Amino acid sequence: MEGISRLIDESCILLDREEHSIETIIKTLTEQLSSTHPDLAPQHLMQKVIDGGFHTTCMGEECAITHARCPSMTKTLMAVMRLDPPLDLKAIDGKKVRLVFLLVGPQSSASFHLKILSRLARLLHNEALRNDLLGAETGKAFLDRIIRQED
Repeated sequence: MEGISRLIDESCILLDREEHSIETIIKTLTEQLSSTHPDLAPQHLMQKVIDGGFHTTCMGEECAITHARCPSMTKTLMAVMRLDPPLDLKAIDGKKVRLVFLLVGPQSSASFHLKILSRLARLLHNEALRNDLLGAETGKAFLDRIIRQED
């Protein structure tokens, strides 16, 4: 199965951003996906995805995963934002969120979508990896840490 690191382009890793709501985070990340992948995630398609609604899970430990599926997409894509300062998204553990992962994929790939969500959640439960991601100085370093963990 395709790894998480293959779904994230380095340019879709936004570090130390200040955002004030999950809606602005999603808007920024979908705009970045559109900019990076104009053929796979054109702006009009990303707007339809936003309008259709995302599901966000604050999994605790300063991490959240937001995801959506879209009938018009042909490939699953991922983007990530590290927040500074952290944002209160009412996580069950009471911690503010610092890492938000966005997963967007085709409607037809429900099984793959769930497998990626599960894999990502397992990775983010690794405290050493979370600390590495929180300390990465560049998008490349962030992605390299995920690649090493998946190997």
